[in-house]
Amino acid sequence: MSSEEAPSLAQAFARSERMVGRRIAEEYVLVPIVGRGTDLDSIFNLNRVGAFIWERLDGRSTGEEIVRAMVEQFEVEPARAVDDYRAFLAQLRAIEAVRPSGL
Repeated sequence: MSSEEAPSLAQAFARSERMVGRRIAEEYVLVPIVGRGTDLDSIFNLNRVGAFIWERLDGRSTGEEIVRAMVEQFEVEPARAVDDYRAFLAQLRAIEAVRPSGL
């Protein structure tokens, strides 16, 4: 895995201005807000863990802090939380939904 795919947990990421997240009933979706209009293929449905992570990507919270919160919230093993965080972050980076913060 390259460092691009697995950033340090000490790093913080911020949500991109290109993507907005919304909770609609029991669903949480990400919708791009720039480009050639929004089509249904560009709307991303998040599960509970994904929504939890997305809401904490504020540019100040590090991966370590988010993983620690995941362990508490979902009562999951720390190694599993790290894997889930890194996998989801890689997906968000691939669609340019997050960017490294300037911290």
